[in-house]
Amino acid sequence: MKKGFILIFMLVFGTCFAQDLEEAIYVATETFSQHQTDEGLEVLNKNSLQFETQINTKDEYYAFINLLVNKGYYLDKTNRKKEAINSYEKAHQIYNDHNISSYDIVEYCLIPLGILYHKTNAYIKAEQITSYYLQLAEKQNNKQQQISGLINLAKLYQSLHKHQQVIDIANEGFKIEGIKKQQAKNLNYIKRKSDQLLNSNQKQLFLENDVIFLRRDVGNIEELQLNYETALKNKDYELAFSYLNRLRPLTINDLTSARSKAQFSFQEAQLDFKRNLNDKAIAELKNCLAILLPNFDDTQLPKTTDLYPENTFIDVFDLWAELEIEPENALHYYDLSFYVSDLLAQENTSQESYILNASINKDRSEKCIAILYDMFQVKGESDYAKRAFNYAEYTKALALKWYTNKRTLLEKHPTDSLLLKEHYLLKQQQQLSNRLLNRPINRPKLQLSERDSLQLQLITTTTKLKQLQNSINNAYPSNYSKSINIANLQSKLGIDKACLIEYFYGKNSLYQFVFTPNHIAFQQIDLSESNKQNISTFIDYFENGSVINNNISQFTDDAFQLYEFLKLNEISTYENVVIIADGFLNFIPFESLVTAQTATSNYSKMPFLVKKHRLAYHTSALFYTNTKPYQFRNSALGVFPVFDNSNLKLTYSLDEAERINDEIKTEFLMYNAATKKDVLDQINKYSILHLSTHANSGDFTTPANIDFIDSKLYLQELYNLDLTNDLVILSACETGIGMLHKGEGSMSLTRGFKYAGISNLVVSLWKINDLSTSQLMSSFYSDLRKTESAFAANQNSKLAYLSNPEISNIKKSPYYWSAFIYFGDLTVSKSSNDYNLYVYFILGLIVAFLCWLLIFKQKTWKR
Repeated sequence: MKKGFILIFMLVFGTCFAQDLEEAIYVATETFSQHQTDEGLEVLNKNSLQFETQINTKDEYYAFINLLVNKGYYLDKTNRKKEAINSYEKAHQIYNDHNISSYDIVEYCLIPLGILYHKTNAYIKAEQITSYYLQLAEKQNNKQQQISGLINLAKLYQSLHKHQQVIDIANEGFKIEGIKKQQAKNLNYIKRKSDQLLNSNQKQLFLENDVIFLRRDVGNIEELQLNYETALKNKDYELAFSYLNRLRPLTINDLTSARSKAQFSFQEAQLDFKRNLNDKAIAELKNCLAILLPNFDDTQLPKTTDLYPENTFIDVFDLWAELEIEPENALHYYDLSFYVSDLLAQENTSQESYILNASINKDRSEKCIAILYDMFQVKGESDYAKRAFNYAEYTKALALKWYTNKRTLLEKHPTDSLLLKEHYLLKQQQQLSNRLLNRPINRPKLQLSERDSLQLQLITTTTKLKQLQNSINNAYPSNYSKSINIANLQSKLGIDKACLIEYFYGKNSLYQFVFTPNHIAFQQIDLSESNKQNISTFIDYFENGSVINNNISQFTDDAFQLYEFLKLNEISTYENVVIIADGFLNFIPFESLVTAQTATSNYSKMPFLVKKHRLAYHTSALFYTNTKPYQFRNSALGVFPVFDNSNLKLTYSLDEAERINDEIKTEFLMYNAATKKDVLDQINKYSILHLSTHANSGDFTTPANIDFIDSKLYLQELYNLDLTNDLVILSACETGIGMLHKGEGSMSLTRGFKYAGISNLVVSLWKINDLSTSQLMSSFYSDLRKTESAFAANQNSKLAYLSNPEISNIKKSPYYWSAFIYFGDLTVSKSSNDYNLYVYFILGLIVAFLCWLLIFKQKTWKR
């Protein structure tokens, strides 16, 4: 207490009697540096608020940046990483805003900030800031900072399993003149670790390393660490234990931070677990928590309020869950991991960050679902199924949910200045990312000076977004929940007279959840290699039009086998069905499955699932519960480039346009008028957008895209649009598929349009035939005008196609009609409403007649 008073006195005295503001800032910083305590931090914060309102000169800003950097260092050292990040970010922002070029911002701010981003799983930010200061160091010809940046970037990519990039970065680092011995050793260790992880013959490589090690000095820490990790990878746990024992005396004195000590203790716990020394492993895990939480009571678990954003907690709780015999306790440990993961995710300001998080968390979700499935099998209580379902939903389309929530919040509060500014900055962030990553929409390649400027703009925008995000979360603290209200879900299913079937595609098992208005089913399906192959084989049937026709009987056998494998008999009593696919199931046209064994080769007579069920797809049950009702308006924009006089010509596109025009009031952009600019200028003026063109699902280097007469519209460009159409029809190839991201799903044009605000879409799963497309679209629009339901029209158009006597049997193969799937609301068909009114009218007449007859007879009897 006495020391606290002395410190406060020194700070106040130093500040009051300083010659000027600059000196006062330096005095406050120096006093705090000499007496780093929480009391000192509190006083420093109070003084900082006063300083900030008075700063005017560059020298004063220089001093204040130095104060913030020192504060950030202390906060990081005391495990307050979020606050430390805020302090470093503020220092960098002031540095840029006031052009304080004399301060060494790379060494004292950006390098530690990049490391903090990495430690808190903010991988995208870590990559941005590290790449940025690497270029600053190159400009200033600062070799040591270049090497530090390359080491940190290599570590980051190693965390993201980008091992070839790690090797390339390490090789680049070795070439830099003046590299120090320890830096070279660090790079060599990182490179060799990634090299081993890329090498398929792990065991042989390990043995060779072991021989090398035995001939070297045992004091080589990097070599020991590498051999320890290799032994662990090769499951030679006793040898790994011997390496760790040799490492302990060499490294223990160098572990200065609580985090590094806890991580070493975790390594020991992990190895004890692998060696079946469970009690010892638990003791080490408790030691980890004691290091990270000074007030930890090892007789009970820490509370969530005690935890902070730190990856080591996740490692500890995940391992403890595996050690736990009692299932509820194991789930509690996993929940603590999820909680810390959510704390770390608070740094996220971009969808790329959420996509990474979903991938990391999906394996843990699977473990929780497996535990609950075992409990469900024993006790049969629906609560276990509900809990498992929410774990399945936790990582589904997480980034899309995040942005959709922001869009919904803005729709509820359209004049809120914070939300409007956030919306603008999110668009700006996406535009900068597109330009910086040199995506196809931004070629030719950027000049170095332009890249530097874009990187700085992106970092600045991201920092502003985070600051806004904190303010918005305070204003709307309960605006987003990752769990689904099961009662609301079942209530909506009751209104829609539907059932919902959701899959979770894990490493070892496929889990199925079936919800009806009054019941929940929960099943585990074995994902053996043969079953995975069966899924792949069925998807391959739709590569071209001849594959199915070449062996119809084999196709029907496989279609029925997959129907049974996916346990779709669970939905047999419901006509309306919502499908939430996952993993490779996203590529399956469910309507083409057959519901019974059949020997017929006549497609129109086959028991296709489409004949019994009307399907709507979603990427998450949350989107189904929140989807906007489809409202038919007789207004469409038809985009038909046709690509006349080229080998890309869509021969039957004109026929498709004519048929649409017969059914719906349509304005057309055709031939050379179908430019990207004209479409984007007019797109929101119409209820329906119909794109009849070419498209591509993309690959590792090129995102999904759709063609206009003059250029392409890429997936990332859709992220910057705000669309208001009631319905979008993508009458083009592969618009419903794209690169799969674990957890998030398919990076398809479908996802892009949903991100842009579209609730109801019709999209395709493969390269489609333009004649059959024309016929299907003709039926679709004819039915849409009558039923005013895209949900019903999508099914009815396929049934009409199958029953059309003018179409040959070969062309009735599912390849030609099952490509188009519907995402959106289960809108009730208008014709069925009219029919119901007609039935009620007849029943009313009958009741009235019976009443009249009864009264008439009573009067007759009285006489």
